[in-house]
Amino acid sequence: MRNGLPLRMRHLIATVALIAAPAAAQVPDSTPCTAPATTAAAQPARIPIDVYSNHVYVKVCAGDRPLDFILDTGAGATFLDLHTAERFGIKLGSGFVGRGAGAGTIAGAQLDNANVRLAGSSLVQHVPSALDLSRLPPREGHRMDGILGYDFINRFVIAIDYVKQELRLYDAREFKYEGPGSSIPVTFANNHPHVDAEVRLADGAALKGRMVVDVGASGSLSLTQTFADQNHLRDRVGKTIHRRAGGGVGGAVVADIGRIESLKLGDIEIARPVTSLAGENAGVMSGNGEWIGNIGGDILRRFTVYLDYPHKRMILEPHDGTKEAFEADMSGLGLIMNDSLTSAAVDYVAPGLAAEQVGLAVGDTLVSIDGQPANASAIRELRKRFRRDGERIVLEVRRGGETRTVTLVLRRLL
Repeated sequence: MRNGLPLRMRHLIATVALIAAPAAAQVPDSTPCTAPATTAAAQPARIPIDVYSNHVYVKVCAGDRPLDFILDTGAGATFLDLHTAERFGIKLGSGFVGRGAGAGTIAGAQLDNANVRLAGSSLVQHVPSALDLSRLPPREGHRMDGILGYDFINRFVIAIDYVKQELRLYDAREFKYEGPGSSIPVTFANNHPHVDAEVRLADGAALKGRMVVDVGASGSLSLTQTFADQNHLRDRVGKTIHRRAGGGVGGAVVADIGRIESLKLGDIEIARPVTSLAGENAGVMSGNGEWIGNIGGDILRRFTVYLDYPHKRMILEPHDGTKEAFEADMSGLGLIMNDSLTSAAVDYVAPGLAAEQVGLAVGDTLVSIDGQPANASAIRELRKRFRRDGERIVLEVRRGGETRTVTLVLRRLL
């Protein structure tokens, strides 16, 4: 998993396994883990989710204690956070190395006899392995106790309902789709779902290739360095902005952000998605000749997404938000939260954009937003506001022992 880019792991464990451990800080008092579980036979099973920055967080239970796992089609298996496993005395097996977006790697280990139950149901998922996910929650702004990957998704037909904020899990043997959605064939490589896609440019070109369907990516469309360079896309997509474009387990990723004319998936055409053109040091997004890019949550959330791995297809069903225009970040401000996810500081300032223009700098701590405390819920809303043209945001920040107030005025950049 990562912000904006797909996770690729070395030495993935293909078996099904998962661990449940007591929750960390910030667990709400009221949780679906305390509610009576429905039977596994209920069709479909309905599992609550939290859609945050286009990511899908799934509540799972260790007894009556809740954990937050991120659903990720870009993960070839299911994982628990390594430090959570260690903290609660889970037996670790042989180690391995993980690699994803960004240039770095992370530590992993196999697990022994670990299971969790999906909140609100009696469904149990067995998870084989752990990864050090500790870099991700401060950057994402949401706790992340683990990842639900291929071995979980392949058990069911899964409907991701971004509007109702729920997963619906269907028995694949009985599932029949009769809705208005479009069915798109899916192939698999290393347990990652791929679809045939067509990138259409304003000059009339139509460039075809395979893309990863990446529910765990927050962005809309990311294209690999190989594909972008071979097709001279930086000269063909119009205006671009060179800036940080998320990151993953391997660290931050810098890219050129622009727009293509449209993305075609089967009979669906998606107009002018914000598009990231990867450069060097982008991990799996650099130097990849097997696929040309990945389709992330900012596209997928515009549909109810059915992942039907047993029948090798994805169904995209439109809803009222399907035609919503795509917007890029207009602030140039990257935030990182503290370990308890209760406050945020400036982690990145893009050159020439609004945050730099008002003098914000790396290390500045947010004190208030429009006069209200800069707590977790306010920061969550702030991330949404960064994509609104014409937005005015008054920030009080602390630098050293001094505080100052600045006003961001956002303008559409692309």
